[in-house]
Amino acid sequence: MKAERSRHLYVSELSILKWGLLIALWTASFYHSVANTEIDDILIKHGFENIRTATEEDTLYAAFENSTHRASYRGIGVAIEKLSETAPNISIFKILVLEYCVPRISVVAQKAENKWSVTVSYETVEIQHNLQRLTPQNTTKASTFGKIDLTLHPIISIDNHLLDKLAEVGIFIAPAIETTLWKGSRITFQPILPLYTNLFKNNPDRLPQLGVMAIRQDWVSNRKWTLSTTIGSFLYNIMGLHLDATYHLNDRLDFGVRSGWAAEQVFKRSGWKTGHLNKITCMINANYYEPYTSLQIKASAGRFLYGDYGFRGDLVRHFGEVAIGVYGIYTDGEKNAGFNFAIPLGARKQHRKGRIRLYLPQYFSWEYSMISYYRYAFEKMGREYKEFPDKNFTTHYWQPTYIQQYLQRYLNGYIR
Repeated sequence: MKAERSRHLYVSELSILKWGLLIALWTASFYHSVANTEIDDILIKHGFENIRTATEEDTLYAAFENSTHRASYRGIGVAIEKLSETAPNISIFKILVLEYCVPRISVVAQKAENKWSVTVSYETVEIQHNLQRLTPQNTTKASTFGKIDLTLHPIISIDNHLLDKLAEVGIFIAPAIETTLWKGSRITFQPILPLYTNLFKNNPDRLPQLGVMAIRQDWVSNRKWTLSTTIGSFLYNIMGLHLDATYHLNDRLDFGVRSGWAAEQVFKRSGWKTGHLNKITCMINANYYEPYTSLQIKASAGRFLYGDYGFRGDLVRHFGEVAIGVYGIYTDGEKNAGFNFAIPLGARKQHRKGRIRLYLPQYFSWEYSMISYYRYAFEKMGREYKEFPDKNFTTHYWQPTYIQQYLQRYLNGYIR
């Protein structure tokens, strides 16, 4: 009788222990879920999108896309600061930075003795695997799929090669309508509308032009390679197929190929005119970032858009989110040179809400060409096209060494 009673007590104790463990696990899971929800809400509050987060011990894993904060390093810095305030028990932040829902770089940030140390790399596989392991349900919050961005780009053209006129001036507005419908895609429509010109009457730029109407797709984006294609109409008055491939030798040096199969297209008073699809361009390039002087050095060689063969060299100095550069071109015996810049435009933060978001471009970029006459200009030498609206030396620039340099300075309070 006593043995049977002891057995019942033993079974009861096991049941209590089992239920206690289940309740403890459920409670831990509940608090873990609450913590992750709070982290997600903080990122959403500060304008980040395509969010996915998970925590494990003292490490936070996160993936997000920044379309609100100007400058890629500032957006990442804002996210880390807010996450650090929300989760003070987290000491290591491992972040996957996305663009068009595709991973571009990984960031590992850790704070010790009130100093942040940051490592940025093209290696994104580890964080992706950990997010998949810790959040197998694959819940992404604040998705960008189907949201429409309307950006009002100003375009200013000044040509001073005429003797009977101080300069030919054109001021245009180019509203870019962009959306992402699936992973890695970017669909863009950007007509060019003249506001003021003193161009000759037969100049087609006096009329609205098609600008960009294109679909871009990222096919590969990993530690060593990126590959994308774009089809449609490009800037300026070009249509066709574009391919862009880049090989990352390390976190400072990239090698790439830009190739296109194109034709001219233009609106005239007599209608829309298109040329033959017979223009083949292929430029091989090397792109190096030197962190001690913040210099970006880019060299390109190959066949330009209108069939001339030559070389272009760019030297760009980065001042945080400002880029100022000079360039030189040598092609088929002709020479040209000039300068370019990209400067911030508008507020540092433009919070976008709703399905349709209207905002100003984050940067204004401009390039000056020394030669606008004689053979170089008449034969359209040294020409390239732009396959998307906001192409310059600052936007879409994911060089890890550049991001690491300025992100660490941002987190440690040297720049804002």
